[in-house]
Amino acid sequence: MILMAALVRLRVRTIAIIGLAIITLHNALLPPLISAVPALGDLWKILYIGFFNGPVDGTPLIVLYSIIPWIGVMAAGYAFGTILTLDPARRNRTCSAPRTRRHRALPGPAGFNLYGDPRPWSANAADAGVPLIPQHDEIPGVAQFLLMTLGPTIALIPLLDRARGPIANWLAIFGRVPFFYYVLHIPLIHALALLVSKIRLGEVSPWLFTNHPVGNPPAPDGYTWSLGLLYLVWAVAILVLYFPCRWYANFKSRRQDWWLKYL
Repeated sequence: MILMAALVRLRVRTIAIIGLAIITLHNALLPPLISAVPALGDLWKILYIGFFNGPVDGTPLIVLYSIIPWIGVMAAGYAFGTILTLDPARRNRTCSAPRTRRHRALPGPAGFNLYGDPRPWSANAADAGVPLIPQHDEIPGVAQFLLMTLGPTIALIPLLDRARGPIANWLAIFGRVPFFYYVLHIPLIHALALLVSKIRLGEVSPWLFTNHPVGNPPAPDGYTWSLGLLYLVWAVAILVLYFPCRWYANFKSRRQDWWLKYL
């Protein structure tokens, strides 16, 4: 976000070129650079590699979102905002036009392990009788992960643009205050996890205080939630957060304070 504060001073077309160039090329160019300039050492973990390589040696620092790949996504998203300001008909045509090409592009490089994902397909799952699928990693932002997430999201815009009714209005509240929701959901989810642990185990598991969300050890035996319980807690979190988000959205619509644009 700090880097975007500098990039937004450029022309939108320049920002789009920077963002798309990083998304398209970083999987090819960055790994050789890391090998070619090993003197940068741990700095690569901050700029590119990401948290899954563990804490930076000698410090407790863990990089959750590596800078280089994700600044590309942010820059492209900022430029994409100009499309969302077009008149509805033109905006929907623009979002729908590349839909087929985008989805056709996904299985090609993924299926042949050609490009876009540092972790190739594995045959071990097929040996166990499980359908063979690629493993897409979100960190750093590999090209195939972005194709299968941002692509369908863009394709849905023309459909969601026509959505009306109470459910659409309900969901729109979260879209009006996304960062406010993001800030609140982290402590709420942790609080709900403490409550569920107390109900299921009779105590709050010490595991819940072991450097979440990225440096924690494996969950203890018997702690793992079922998928049904996971969705139930998710639904409770969404319902609880609707009310403060609705209040803040209304508050933000009535006020013009400078600090409101940051939350």
